[in-house]
Amino acid sequence: MNIGVLLFFLHNILATALLGYKFVSSKDSVFKNFGIVLLLDSVAFAVWSAAVVLKPENLDLFVTVGAAFFITSLVFLLITGTQKMNTSTREMLVILGVVVGLVVFYARTFLYPSAPSFSPEGFFFFNLQPIVQMLYIFGLALTALPTIDSVASKFKHPYDALVRYGFIAEVVGGIILITTIDAQVLYISGWVMGAAYLALWSILLFSKRAWD
Repeated sequence: MNIGVLLFFLHNILATALLGYKFVSSKDSVFKNFGIVLLLDSVAFAVWSAAVVLKPENLDLFVTVGAAFFITSLVFLLITGTQKMNTSTREMLVILGVVVGLVVFYARTFLYPSAPSFSPEGFFFFNLQPIVQMLYIFGLALTALPTIDSVASKFKHPYDALVRYGFIAEVVGGIILITTIDAQVLYISGWVMGAAYLALWSILLFSKRAWD
């Protein structure tokens, strides 16, 4: 077992769970929904962490269960990012997002199944098929980037920059995780994601001024 890989997943669980709880505890609807996104991601990382530890024969099942929570989090990203839209437009987009999410889950599970594996160095690769990678990238970009901007705009300087660029780093890192087959790239992006999450949770959890 690669301890670095395990620590990466465990830190992601900790960071998303702590930040998710902090956001979901807010009275602001944007923060609440964004908190749900993070909590769903923490469950996804927990499932994938179990796969890293156990290395089960049915590895694809673990990846699929984690993917279900991840895709659901994309729907809640859409819900979060459309808070300021009028009700009819927002409802239409959310319904569309749910339908697209179901289609993506069906496609990645049955039409274009992944082949997750471990490298000789112990790195975990999702090995998604190209069309599924494309769907994930479009889904992340279209839901996460507007939402991150909406969430960051509610913070004052300099915390708005931390939230904006910290979570953008996570999105970019997530795209690298699901597309790369290079261990060195995975190693570097893992450190970047870990540093960004460390900055986010250590500051947002312990700085009262951030939430003023």
